[in-house]
Amino acid sequence: MSKDNTVSVSRGVFVFKNKGNRSRKSRSNISKMLSQNLWYQEYDNWWSVLNETFEDLNRNAFASLKSELFDFLKHSHQTRRTEIPTATLLTGINMPDHEAQFSTLKSEIEDNITPHVACLNSQDCGNLKFLMDNMILQFLNSMEQDNLGEEDEQTTITFKKSNLSLALLQSWYQDLYCINDNKEMPLLVIIIPDFESFNIKVLQNFILILAHYLEHLPFVLVFGIATTISTFYTSFPYHVTAKIEIQIFECESSILNLNKMLESFFLSAYCPFQLGGNVFDLFTEIFLYYDFSVKNFMQNIKFAMMEHFCYGNAMALCQIEKKEAKYILECFSHDDCENVRHLMSFRKMVESESYENRIKLLTDDVYFKDVVFEKVTNLQKYIKRLHIFLKCVHVMVEDLPGFPLGKNLREIYVMAVTKTLTDSSEYKEAFKLLEFQSKEELQTKLEKIVKIMEQFINTSSKKTVLKEFWNGISQFIQLLNDTECNDPEELVENTDRTVEPQILCNLTDRKSLKEVSLSKNDALLFRSKQKSISLNKYEKLRKEILEFLTNNFKLYLLQPTSLPLHEIFFFVDLSIKDKIIGTHRTAIHNALNDPHYYLQCNCCQISTSQSVRPTMPDICIAYKLHLEWGKMINLYDWLLAFLCVVDPKEDDTLDEKSKKVVVPELQARFTQAIAELEYLGFVKSSKRKTDHVTRLTWGG
Repeated sequence: MSKDNTVSVSRGVFVFKNKGNRSRKSRSNISKMLSQNLWYQEYDNWWSVLNETFEDLNRNAFASLKSELFDFLKHSHQTRRTEIPTATLLTGINMPDHEAQFSTLKSEIEDNITPHVACLNSQDCGNLKFLMDNMILQFLNSMEQDNLGEEDEQTTITFKKSNLSLALLQSWYQDLYCINDNKEMPLLVIIIPDFESFNIKVLQNFILILAHYLEHLPFVLVFGIATTISTFYTSFPYHVTAKIEIQIFECESSILNLNKMLESFFLSAYCPFQLGGNVFDLFTEIFLYYDFSVKNFMQNIKFAMMEHFCYGNAMALCQIEKKEAKYILECFSHDDCENVRHLMSFRKMVESESYENRIKLLTDDVYFKDVVFEKVTNLQKYIKRLHIFLKCVHVMVEDLPGFPLGKNLREIYVMAVTKTLTDSSEYKEAFKLLEFQSKEELQTKLEKIVKIMEQFINTSSKKTVLKEFWNGISQFIQLLNDTECNDPEELVENTDRTVEPQILCNLTDRKSLKEVSLSKNDALLFRSKQKSISLNKYEKLRKEILEFLTNNFKLYLLQPTSLPLHEIFFFVDLSIKDKIIGTHRTAIHNALNDPHYYLQCNCCQISTSQSVRPTMPDICIAYKLHLEWGKMINLYDWLLAFLCVVDPKEDDTLDEKSKKVVVPELQARFTQAIAELEYLGFVKSSKRKTDHVTRLTWGG
């Protein structure tokens, strides 16, 4: 059948291969065109690295409890059971990520524990029948032929749903494995990732049925609980909980997973793409107040990267290595140089040069590339130092009371890229608190800083900024080691405890006691003077250490917007908020009230927002008319108003309109428009009056 001979219905039935091939070719041509651009190559490269890091962390989301959970599963049926072994995983409220996490967990259980794993989701198990059918089918189709010594393929068994039952599952299991009391049989693991979304009565009946077959089938339940364990206990009555043996496992929180993901790559010295403070704050707020989804956080970063790199080939200079930036600059054409010249910070850079150099920067591409390479190299060094010194700041302030600079590295990062960190009131407050640190606490923190620095420097290499900082911290640690204990009271008490019993035992008269007391007072006075001197030395040294740290932080933790060409590395466009967090009601109102806003067609163009044109879509006409009514809308009046717009007749009088015969086609169009508005939530049927609907929204 040819395409020209078909109508709309048949076009939904028949497949036109040529059209599909052309579509695939056009998509491949677009991707080829994009891949030729330098900016797209760099975007694809850095997103691949970031996404791979995220996937590795996602695979290890259950790493903290995986070994314990696997031990529980392995030993769950070593003895005869009268209760179903049940693992409850407290996963936290990050439901968008749970699907991928439980899918990974299911695969690992199949690889390490048993090939028979069924994962049951609430949307597929609305009642007990669907739940049982889904579980049994997954078990029947999970048979690995390798265990049977047959073919190396995994076969899919087809059964009529009317024949599915636990009796069939028991028969299948007994045929599959030779039942032997002395041999440990493969488990039948049932994973329910969204416990709170299930119908509790369905789960209660499900558990009671499984308990009846537990003697013949080694069931194990794994529940994913997003809230608290008390939710699980309060959901089941005693006669149900008596059939299960519960073991609780607690997963890492989604906030901890986010911090790990950010610190492993994004907030490191090896990632050139950086988010501005306001944009980073926006993504964090979406995470904390909307979904707790690390996956969605990553998608927001991906969208920001696309917005950043699609500016042009100027963003291809977003590199962390000097050689890469040099190579890309050599590939730059004149248009690419102009792309860099359009950056906002480029103007400040030009104005800071002499008159002759200004002309060269604007006209001479060779000179321009040399200057840009120097600025980009400085930015690369700045980003590396930024993240190294931020980790040092984090070590110093992470345990301070009140957390003036925040508890996490990402909070300090936001402050550092938003403003000059050392000039902020939070930084000054934090370092005032550090003035009360004991020698042991301060020395421990400095040793952590040394370990951080050793990851980024070569101690045998030539003199560098980082090496000077490392040498300075190392010298201060040595001075702290040479300083005596700064707690005089503790040393005096310890000395008195050892000396006093021996002296008192030898006393025979009051004169001797007086002499001993006087000598002891002299000794105490001498020790206190000595410790006062020692304490003053430590306080002086502590002050020098804090001044040394502040001077270095002030020198290298500059606000990035003060640097030329910072836009190449930092994405600061907060207008991305409108694209990530859409105002749904506003968008729907704009679409229905003024369809020209989205359709951009002349037939829908209106002069004022109150205007209505018959060429508009029916739902738009019905929507604009319903805005004129109050809480209750008479459907017949609404229909007449709709007809006056869609099919106006100037010779109709008011009486004729009230007795007007409605054309069935127009009535059908009106009915469909009302049904669509009801689906969108603007109106609903009213029980008070059968010929009225209730309006659910007010205004635009």
